[in-house]
Amino acid sequence: METLGLILKVFWAPAEAMFLISKKPRILVPLLLLTAVSLGSAVVTFNKVDMMQIMVQRAEQRGQVISEEQRAAMSRMSSVMIPATIASATLGTAIFITVAAAIYFGVFTIIGRQGDFKAFYAVTVFAFLPLMFRSVVAALQATFVPPAQLVLEELGSMSLAVFLDPIAVSKLVYGIASVIDVISIWVAVLLIIGFKFVTTKSVTMPTRVAGVVVVYAAFSAIGVALRMLRP
Repeated sequence: METLGLILKVFWAPAEAMFLISKKPRILVPLLLLTAVSLGSAVVTFNKVDMMQIMVQRAEQRGQVISEEQRAAMSRMSSVMIPATIASATLGTAIFITVAAAIYFGVFTIIGRQGDFKAFYAVTVFAFLPLMFRSVVAALQATFVPPAQLVLEELGSMSLAVFLDPIAVSKLVYGIASVIDVISIWVAVLLIIGFKFVTTKSVTMPTRVAGVVVVYAAFSAIGVALRMLRP
């Protein structure tokens, strides 16, 4: 119950929650919660979305004429992609947060830290709890938005990319717009607040902001690059 209270407190009293988390780190329950919500969202999404239809629509939007052989190949591909994507969505969240915690631990070890890795890991996990809202939005979009209007990669997105047509603008512009996201900014703010309690007093607010933003910018650059590689 205490951990559940902290999960709720992160959203309305983040500084107090992060202070308590830094003193008594908790990792398993919030990480399992994030994983469960991500899994639920993925299952709902792929029960509602016809992957085959989306792949055909994308090809037609690019001006391609789809033969029966190509449709058969797309059908086989979609049958493989669905379980793979669900598994990726489930495990990917936990892996991503773990990697992020390790990177932030390394960065603030250089800058000045006083907490151990478990404390950094706990603060990072709790800071990423807003990702649950993205998962919920993704499931709602898959349920209520017509398939023809769905952009699968942007399900759950609360970024500037939702106002852009991915076909009408360049991949670079669309990629940059996609990383300017309300949830990502929320997570960054929570990280900045939380790291106050696991770093030394010599680490000022601007330094914490810089440490968080540099890592966020690096992840964002990788995301933009991957989007530009997509056909």
